[in-house]
Amino acid sequence: MNSRALGTLLVLTLAAACCRGETGYVNVRVEDVHQQPVRLVEIGIARGTSKLTKDDGKAQLPLADDIKADDWISFQLVHSPPGKDLAIVSPWDNRIPVPSFAENSENLVHIIVVQRGDRAALESGTILASLTAKINKANLPHAANQRLQQGDPKEALLEMAKQYGLTPEDIDRAIRAWGATTTDTYEAGLVALYERNYAKASSALQDSLRLREEKLEADQRLVLQDQKNVADAAAFLGQSLYEQGRYSQSAEAYKKCLSYHANDPKILNNLGASLKASGDHEAAERSYRLALAIDERALGHDDPRVATDLNNLAELYDYEGKDEEAEPLYKRALAIDEKTLGPDHPDVSAVLSNLATLYHHRGRFEQAEPLHRRAIAIDEKIGGPYNPDLGPDLSNLGTLYQDQGKYDKAEPLFKRALSIAERALGPDHPKYAICLTNLAGLYDDQGKYNDSEPLYKRALAIEEKTLGPDHPDVATTLNDLGLVYCEQGKYHEAEPLYKRAIAIDEKAFGPDHPSIASTLNNLAALYYHLGKPQEAEPLYKRAIAIDEKVGGPDNPDLAPDLNNLAKLYEEQARFKEAESLYKRALAIDELTLGPDHPDTKTIRGNLASFLKRREETK
Repeated sequence: MNSRALGTLLVLTLAAACCRGETGYVNVRVEDVHQQPVRLVEIGIARGTSKLTKDDGKAQLPLADDIKADDWISFQLVHSPPGKDLAIVSPWDNRIPVPSFAENSENLVHIIVVQRGDRAALESGTILASLTAKINKANLPHAANQRLQQGDPKEALLEMAKQYGLTPEDIDRAIRAWGATTTDTYEAGLVALYERNYAKASSALQDSLRLREEKLEADQRLVLQDQKNVADAAAFLGQSLYEQGRYSQSAEAYKKCLSYHANDPKILNNLGASLKASGDHEAAERSYRLALAIDERALGHDDPRVATDLNNLAELYDYEGKDEEAEPLYKRALAIDEKTLGPDHPDVSAVLSNLATLYHHRGRFEQAEPLHRRAIAIDEKIGGPYNPDLGPDLSNLGTLYQDQGKYDKAEPLFKRALSIAERALGPDHPKYAICLTNLAGLYDDQGKYNDSEPLYKRALAIEEKTLGPDHPDVATTLNDLGLVYCEQGKYHEAEPLYKRAIAIDEKAFGPDHPSIASTLNNLAALYYHLGKPQEAEPLYKRAIAIDEKVGGPDNPDLAPDLNNLAKLYEEQARFKEAESLYKRALAIDELTLGPDHPDTKTIRGNLASFLKRREETK
């Protein structure tokens, strides 16, 4: 059983209000939390000019000639007035999209600023909403795959405290106290998301989205603030649903956000992640490609955000077994990040890890190992020996050693990753559960089932408690535990686990998801070992049909499906059918993994044994 590989940088940024006149200017008004104008603030636009605000707090900022409708622009507070040290709190992400309609009275961006270190500002709901939104964004999982790796909440809180000259403790207390008293559904949803109470967050944000849409529909005028409110609620709802494993619903929420603020590349990236996790790879590719095209046009070809787009698209291709498409994208993303961010940046580490994982999956172990080691070195240099980002890197290198049978090298890496997760996030966090399953998988490969079983059970308890009993991650751990029982000959204990895992995944993804095919294969193998080939055969066939539908006739996941069904036919003396399946499985592995990959060698050996046995029976 392989460890659950991690990777891929993913960024969430929510939509904000917008305004542009026919003259190519954006009109802004800088004010404090009491809506009083702030004069002599030098406010500017990234890649543009800056202006000082007048006595009424207003300034007119010219747009660059290449800025077009629906492009996104970012505000910067260049200089505070004499004697002040200000920071922008709204728009909370400092960004607005540029619309295509003419200038009017509503096209005025209200920029709210606050004095750094002003603890009294934490009494303002406006400030707290902004801070909570920023922290929620920072805590978005950094992985585009469905085994999520969330940002460290303590790290995000510390960064926010530094930015506003406050203490993490002050901000945390203020957010939690505000959340306990607010009656606004949107604010309650933000706080629940901050507290990782995703069921509450999704419920509150769904109510907020409905109310905000009703308000917008009731007012036939094009009101930018109301559009912003709908888009914000939809985007945060998408994040919360994603955390719950409700990927299809998450995608619908992101689509809702984009319907009000189209062409936001960061929301498109998040939509792509939700679509990929739900099994809609074709739509995910379109979303990732659109995000890449928009960023390349707006930012050029060498911007770090373009590297993030490339990385996400490459991760999708890697998942689909499309090495020729994925590898050059990873390499281009790596080159951009090294050039623009330097060789020791976390984004460089993330891409290195992803490229190494691609090499690993294709049996190119000698190329993968130095990349994994360099990623580890970067994260150790940045955050020390307990940097939370180290956990996935260590686990990935451990998996590489595990697949080479170097168990003595893999075990300390998995144990160190487990220790880091416990220290950073605590022993009841889903990320800690993933580390438990990685170590358990290593023990499985060594036949140490008495060691692996309690780890899987502990991970399952954590995931059921924190994610809910119907989360896809729960299904994955049920599947893993079922495999342990099968290895021990406890088939009747494994069977209900497999069936429950299939039911969870069918509910989450529909009937044609790769995770379902994997569990169907395991359940079929169980029936095969119980001497029930008539029950095993249709499950193998369904797994094959799913993998063919998802990844085409050369999908790497097809090879084990075909091999297993071939074995069943061999036992039934259906030699012609068995030979065809063995040969097809071997051809797929040779094409996608190469002739020297361990999986390829295994199927080649199975085919040779089959041919020998067939000759002996003649």
